Amino acid sequence: MCKIIDKTCLSPTPTLEQHLMWDDIAILARYMLMLSFNNSLDVAAHLPYLFHVVTLLVATGPLSLRASTHGLVINIIHSLCTCSQLHFSEETKQVLRLSLTEFSLPKFYLLFGISKVKSAAVIAFRSSYRDRSFSPGSYERETFALTSLETVTEALLEIMEACMRDIPTCKWLDQWTELAQKFAFQYNPSLQPRALVVFGCISKRVSHGQIKQIIRILSKGLESCLKGPDNYNSQVLIEATVIALTKLQPLLNKDSPMHKALFWVAMAVLQLDEVNLYSAGTALLEQNLHTLDSLRVFNDKSPEEVFMEIRRPLEWHCKQMDHFVGLNFNSNFNFALVGHLLKGYRHPSPTTVARTVRILHTLLALVNKHRNCDKFEVNTQSVAYLAALLTVSEEVRSRCSLKHRKSLLLTDVAMENVPMDTYPIHHSDTTYRTLKENQPWSSPKGSDRHLAASYPTVGQISPRTRKSMSLDMGQPSQANTKKLLGTRKSFDHLISDTKAPKRQDMESGITTPPKMRRVAENDYEMETQRISPQQHPHLRKVSVSESNVLLDEEVLTDPKIQALLLTVLATLVKYTTDEFDQRILYEYLAEASVVFPKVFPVVHNLLDSKINTLLSLCQDPNLLNPIHGIVQSVVYHEESPPQYQTSYLQSFGFNGLWRFAGPFSKQTQIPDYAELIVKFLDALIDTYLPGFDEETSEESLLTPTSPYPPAVQSQLSITANLNLSNSMTSLATSQHSPAPWPHRRVLHSPSLCLEALW
Repeated sequence: MCKIIDKTCLSPTPTLEQHLMWDDIAILARYMLMLSFNNSLDVAAHLPYLFHVVTLLVATGPLSLRASTHGLVINIIHSLCTCSQLHFSEETKQVLRLSLTEFSLPKFYLLFGISKVKSAAVIAFRSSYRDRSFSPGSYERETFALTSLETVTEALLEIMEACMRDIPTCKWLDQWTELAQKFAFQYNPSLQPRALVVFGCISKRVSHGQIKQIIRILSKGLESCLKGPDNYNSQVLIEATVIALTKLQPLLNKDSPMHKALFWVAMAVLQLDEVNLYSAGTALLEQNLHTLDSLRVFNDKSPEEVFMEIRRPLEWHCKQMDHFVGLNFNSNFNFALVGHLLKGYRHPSPTTVARTVRILHTLLALVNKHRNCDKFEVNTQSVAYLAALLTVSEEVRSRCSLKHRKSLLLTDVAMENVPMDTYPIHHSDTTYRTLKENQPWSSPKGSDRHLAASYPTVGQISPRTRKSMSLDMGQPSQANTKKLLGTRKSFDHLISDTKAPKRQDMESGITTPPKMRRVAENDYEMETQRISPQQHPHLRKVSVSESNVLLDEEVLTDPKIQALLLTVLATLVKYTTDEFDQRILYEYLAEASVVFPKVFPVVHNLLDSKINTLLSLCQDPNLLNPIHGIVQSVVYHEESPPQYQTSYLQSFGFNGLWRFAGPFSKQTQIPDYAELIVKFLDALIDTYLPGFDEETSEESLLTPTSPYPPAVQSQLSITANLNLSNSMTSLATSQHSPAPWPHRRVLHSPSLCLEALW
């Protein structure tokens, strides 16, 4: 089987089912299933080759063959449990039993492409070769996600590593890695992407030469996209290279410059604006940030300093990429990064959305790490991430309050139905009195009539009674929120419960499949106490709910940052359909219209159509209150001509911020953008991998010395010179056979073999 699959590389086809040797592969796969039922595959000698075949064939072919591949895995695990040649500990046997149960779950039925069947065994043995059901035209081919292959490979790796612990000199994993590497680094559209993913998942070491080869494959995949619109295989290859880089980065030497350079590779992948590639790009970005953080790179430098320094030799190419998407890292690194990540909120996969939220939380922690200040402190570097997290993190909303007005999320509920605290408008708290006196709309011109903090004309709420807010955070109390709004989506639990991907150190020997880990501990001791400047003069004032304001004109003095912050909020409003998110965002935009009146016209075009629609159709006073506030503020400041227009963002390279953060394009833009990335990757290789040529290229690209089991001592010893079925490829390549078949009677076709076995 391995030899036949290897021969498909001589005349590669877009899919394995289209190859002339497909019938031979399908028949032998069924033949292997029959032999595995009676423990006749000699798993002790052939386990690496069996797992290699499984990863290349999983979810391939008609339903009966997909069920056969699943059944082969089940039988292999059974054979490991009962094999007399191998002696496993009770712990290993327990792992095998659990794996047997796991592979029988609906989750793995879905991964193997048999989710619609009740019994995989019945389907596997139901059809015969005479039905010609293996022909590609006789069934509907399903798309197989490379992320599914990751899961299957890691499950198989866990089985192999568990068994290897009881066999000290076992070389199973090395053999499997050799096989995967061989297929990963040679052209074969139907198998190379799978081999790249498997190679990334099972490798325990990686060289710069191998990283260089993978980046070159990525570049070749992008070049293929330039040739025409039919580039599905090229996109799959690009995705496979990104997954491989994600898995292999933690194995690089800690001093490797590629750790930092891969950040820009991830950015380039995100900019391709393709759904599957965006998901792979966020995974690479997350792994990159966690790996660098584990190396303590951000202890003394901010992410901006770290990544812009490594980008300097590549600046010429990076500038062109920035210009193409309309996000300028030189002008503002943090908002450019947020602009790339906001698109993740529009991704159809909940997994990618959750990963996007985790990345934003990670970046929020990292930008303040070298400053030794509170994670939620509002400053010019953190404000971009805080704004992006407003709608998905209750903690961010609670820590970044509104300065000039209270949130009115509860005004649509009858007052008698809500337990509340009431207090007179003349509050005894001096802080509250000062806050009211310092409101910008209490100026002599005007305007309690035009601008009021609570807009009582809309909500009909008495100014002498207000709902209790959580510690002056501008948010309703937790109990009231749960009662009135029900269960609200929040991604805060992802930060504490979900771990980020990490590959364990080489010294640990055999490891379990990579899981998820947490990069930043939820240590908020600094947040719950005030630190006096006299005791810690090197620290800034710790942010607390009373003073940590997201829209603070004293902290955000740069009009560029103000404009970018407003654009992020307006972009989130423009593309969200969630009513709760709209309420939150319009509250902050109403505040911004008062705090930054000169810059607010920059986002008029983003808000106009949606505000007009809501004013015409919306009946929710909670949503109309802040919208009326925005309109009143705009009218109030109409007398003075605005200093900043919509074109202001274009003046410093951010004209694409709102556009790129929108939904994914229905028509791929890869051909338009691929050429820029190809040049960037070439420059990256020349700059950071100039002397790392592919080590012993002949050995890495060609078959290792003896990658397959010997032709004798096995019931599967079908040599290369056997004329298989009527495949023209088999006949054409039989002349390359290294040695004649031994003098013995053989069955000259797998179909005859299968018939004889039945």
